[in-house]
Amino acid sequence: MDYKERQYSKDKYSNLIVDIMAMANSRYIGDKYIIIGIKDKPEGKEIKGINKDEFVDSSIYNQIISSNLEPEIEFNYFKFEMNGKILGVFQIYNTTDKPYMLRKKYSSLNERLCYIRKGSTNSLANRRDYDYMYEKKGEFKVSLRDNTLFATNDIESCASIEVYLSNTSKLPITIIRGYLDIINKENEVLTRHSVFGIDTIEGADFTLALSPHSERVGSLWVNFTSSDPLRLNIDEYGISNREFLFKLVLINVQDEEFISVVDGANIIVRGDFLWKVKKNKGIPHKFRGDRFSTRWK
Repeated sequence: MDYKERQYSKDKYSNLIVDIMAMANSRYIGDKYIIIGIKDKPEGKEIKGINKDEFVDSSIYNQIISSNLEPEIEFNYFKFEMNGKILGVFQIYNTTDKPYMLRKKYSSLNERLCYIRKGSTNSLANRRDYDYMYEKKGEFKVSLRDNTLFATNDIESCASIEVYLSNTSKLPITIIRGYLDIINKENEVLTRHSVFGIDTIEGADFTLALSPHSERVGSLWVNFTSSDPLRLNIDEYGISNREFLFKLVLINVQDEEFISVVDGANIIVRGDFLWKVKKNKGIPHKFRGDRFSTRWK
């Protein structure tokens, strides 16, 4: 993330080109942001704001970037209000087609020039940067293939959902941990479930290696307890009249996060997961395998 006190005026378009290019080439995985209207001082950030009548239309900045950088960089420029003041926000996303560079000479910037964001500075890309970009060409994708979580494996305290993984890069990917958040329509995280494995249940210390140019479809297993149905408003029949948002986050050995979100999701719960729900409603529960009599655990 970067901060600028003022919007880019016409005489500062060279700075705009370099800043957007450098952010797009950054090794950071995820959306990148440049916030306009904040003065970044050693003692802290001061919100200066932008006069709403002077706010630059995003199409102007888009024209400058698309005409001078290649390949195409996807970004938005929009208003954001904070503490009663208007800020401008550049959101730069889907930056998987690196390296991004000058399409042609612009002012003092030469054709094929390539900048990369390193920490808080923009630097000219070097050989090592180019090697890294080309090695990482392609991407790792994760997507939830279903909108239903099945909490039916009460023996191993796990629930499952179908997932698709794809590694189109030239490097292997190793996932070392992950979690599934179940979120309500007020954007509150109701429960968080650690990933325990793909197809087989390995536990919290699971790892998953995906070789270059490979894909995998399977059942993602996450932990689930008898307290979760209470938090999710599941009834004694194992269903809820609510819809949820599922957010899956997988994390690799470099601590890079890969995220998939599905809305309009639901949960089906069966077996001994429901005993606390039934207890709260005064309904006896018979535990699996007659391990207990028809009573509370």
